[in-house]
Amino acid sequence: MKLAFLGPAPPFRGGIVTYYAMLSRVLQGRGHSVFWSSFRKQYPGFLFPGSEQEGETAGWLQQPNRQNFVPWSPWSWWKAARDIQSEAPDALVIKYWLPFFAPGFFAVAWLLRRWTKTRIIFLLDNVIAHEKYPFAGFLTRLALGQGHGYIAQSDQVRRDLFQVLPNTNPNTVVTSPHPVYDFGEPGRERRTRDEARQELDLPSGVHLVLFFGFIKPYKGVMNLIDSAHHLREAFGENLRVLIVGDIYGEKQPYLDRIAASGAAEIIDLVDGFVPDETVEDYFLAADLAVLPYVSATQSGIIQIAYNYDLPVVTTNVGGLPEVVRDGCTGYIVPPENPEALAGAVTRFFTENKAAEFAANVAVEKEKYSWDRMAEAIEKLATGESS
Repeated sequence: MKLAFLGPAPPFRGGIVTYYAMLSRVLQGRGHSVFWSSFRKQYPGFLFPGSEQEGETAGWLQQPNRQNFVPWSPWSWWKAARDIQSEAPDALVIKYWLPFFAPGFFAVAWLLRRWTKTRIIFLLDNVIAHEKYPFAGFLTRLALGQGHGYIAQSDQVRRDLFQVLPNTNPNTVVTSPHPVYDFGEPGRERRTRDEARQELDLPSGVHLVLFFGFIKPYKGVMNLIDSAHHLREAFGENLRVLIVGDIYGEKQPYLDRIAASGAAEIIDLVDGFVPDETVEDYFLAADLAVLPYVSATQSGIIQIAYNYDLPVVTTNVGGLPEVVRDGCTGYIVPPENPEALAGAVTRFFTENKAAEFAANVAVEKEKYSWDRMAEAIEKLATGESS
């Protein structure tokens, strides 16, 4: 089968790029050819709140791609559609996560539906955006209305799809959870926890709690900072809270909150995008991943943690409780509740749950295979679900 992607590729960076690269590798391994129609630009500079849009991508994640698409350029939409048409794919996979990209995605899908028999498959990260966007509902309906099939990565996303497009045929929607991410270089032996900490210049003899990923308001990092003084009371300086990621917006409010937390000495803020080659070390070094989200649909960060058998404490929002089994692979706590968050972290360490939960994660993660995602794409690409 011949498949096409429409989405950002290296030198752009971030979880979407990594996802496409890993998915491409799996589909090719199953005997399919993949054409990647990439972005030439991703965001206008004045709209991008992070540090840098581009960066180095690990060699083992590189995939051939052709750069045409610019989200705000109708001429580029036409060029991208023509380029995809020339490849004559059986299906085009479009990962949907923000209404900002909806007009261009709509245009490419609309043109291909009229020029070709290519099936349009939307792979849904979010249907309802975390942040407010002008005309978000209208734009999302416009784009997703061009789909022949949909892959929802959580039950919450599936519900959101039917809220936005209530007349969608349920037979065209497949629920397949976000697969696990492995950032290890193929063929390279994994470092031990102590080796990873040494590589990152982190202390070896303390409990290490990790928040990882883009730092945005909806991810609740302020609540994690507010929980730190409870953790300091419980563990003194035998616990560190490590916050790692590119801050979207102003850094100073986070620094001010840390300074006022009463636990600044146990909080480390590592601001900036983490290269692919370094991601693995943070998850190998940590004892526990914490996702204190205020809202969510699903999160690829849990899937990175699970790949490394790392237990997770997260909040009872969106599709996160679908992935983290409370009291088994981690703990679920109410959102915006620093005391509850600290209580779950304290319980994890005082009850010595690390080995038990890690063993449970090793079993649970088998649900989140890339082959399962590939099978969903194959099913929709052939129209079997229609």
